Amino acid sequence: MLMGALGQWVENYSKRFSTLEFFVIGGGLVLADIDDSAELNRIVAENPFTPFMDVEIMPVVEPGTAMATYGEVAAAFAGAAQPSG
Repeated sequence: MLMGALGQWVENYSKRFSTLEFFVIGGGLVLADIDDSAELNRIVAENPFTPFMDVEIMPVVEPGTAMATYGEVAAAFAGAAQPSG
């Protein structure tokens, strides 16, 4: 029954995913660009295996954007560490 429900879930959502893979030992990996947290919640909630697994959601950022942000933060910390006067 769970496998049939998983098949339906894959059919319903696979077009939203850029990557959908299953691990040999169980579980899987989904890469998707989802802007709406409610949509993400629905996708995870509708997976029939969600109650039986640990779900970890890790947002990612384009490398150039991430490096620019880290640079800004480092500069702000460096400025805050400078003695005023």
